[in-house]
Amino acid sequence: MILSKRILPFALLVTLTSVTSLVARADSSLHRSQVRQGPVTLSVSVDKVVAQVVDPVQLVLEVTAPQGTHVEMPRLPEKLGDFEVRDSETLRDIPRAENANDRLWILKATLETIKTGSVEIPSLDVHFSTLENATVFETVQSQPIEIQITSVLEDRSDPTKFRDIKDVVDVAVPEESSNAWVVWTVAGVSIAAAVALAAVLLTRRNRGPTPAAWALAQIEDLQQLLSDSSADPELTYNELVNVVREFFEYEYNVPTLTRTSHEFLLEAAKTVQLGDTPRQRLASLMAVADDIKFACHGVDNQQLQQAFEDVKAFVLECEVHREALEREDA
Repeated sequence: MILSKRILPFALLVTLTSVTSLVARADSSLHRSQVRQGPVTLSVSVDKVVAQVVDPVQLVLEVTAPQGTHVEMPRLPEKLGDFEVRDSETLRDIPRAENANDRLWILKATLETIKTGSVEIPSLDVHFSTLENATVFETVQSQPIEIQITSVLEDRSDPTKFRDIKDVVDVAVPEESSNAWVVWTVAGVSIAAAVALAAVLLTRRNRGPTPAAWALAQIEDLQQLLSDSSADPELTYNELVNVVREFFEYEYNVPTLTRTSHEFLLEAAKTVQLGDTPRQRLASLMAVADDIKFACHGVDNQQLQQAFEDVKAFVLECEVHREALEREDA
C-alpha cells in the first residue's frame, strides 16, 4: 500500500508530462510540416495559420542533406496558389551547426492574399541527387499548408444582428457643467486615430495589394451577407459607405474618415479632382447614407444592389484616375 502511494504521484507526473508533450507537438504541427526521403529532409513552416487580408505570412522552406548532395530549390512564381509572393531569398549549402557533415538550404518568402476563407499554400518540389555529376534527380515534395484568412470587416458591426433603438426613457436633467474637455479629448483621439490609420494604409500600399483590389474584396464580403434574410439593409449600406471612405483614404492618402459628407465631397472635387461621373456617384451614395443616419430613412434591396454596383464602378474609376495622375507626375 505504501509503495502504491509513492508510485501514484510519479505515474501522474509521467502522464501529465506525456500529455503536455503531445499537445506541444500537435500545436507545432499547425505551423510546420516535414517530409523525409532517403538522406534528405524537407521542412516547411509558416509564422501564422490565421491572418487578416493583406497581412504578410512568412513561409520558410528548409532542406537538410548530407555534405556533397546536389539540391535544386524551387523557384517561386509571382503567384503561389492564391497568394502573391512579395519577397523571397534563398540560402544554399550552409553548414549545419548540429552536424558538420550536414548542409542546409533555406528558402524564405513573404506571402499575401486578398482572398478570404481557407487558403492553401500548395506543395513545393525540391530536386536532389547524392551522386556527383548526376543527370537524374530525385524529388521530394512538401505537404500543402492551409491558412485561414479573415476579412477586416469581421471586427465591425454585424448587419445580421441589428438591435433596434429602445423606447424613450425619462431621466433627470443634471446641472449644467462645462464639457469642453470632453470635446477636446474626443477630437484629439480622433486626430490621432486618423494619423495612425494613414500610416498603416501607406505602409500597406507600399507592399500590399492595390487599394482597388482591397476594396473590391471587402465589397464581395458584404455582398455575401445579403444572402442572409436577417441582414439589416440600412446597416449594410452604412458599412458599404465605410468601405468607400477607407478606400478613398487608402487610394489618395487624403483623410476622409473624420470628414463630414460635405467635406468628403469637397476633397474629392478640389484636392483629388475627380471627374464628373465618379463625383456624382459619390454624392448619391453619401446623400443616401446621410438620410439613413439623420432622417432615419430606409433602403430596399433594389437600392442596396444598385449601391453595390455604383461602389464597384466608383472604385474602378478612381483607380483609372489615380493611374493617370501618376503618369502625369512621372
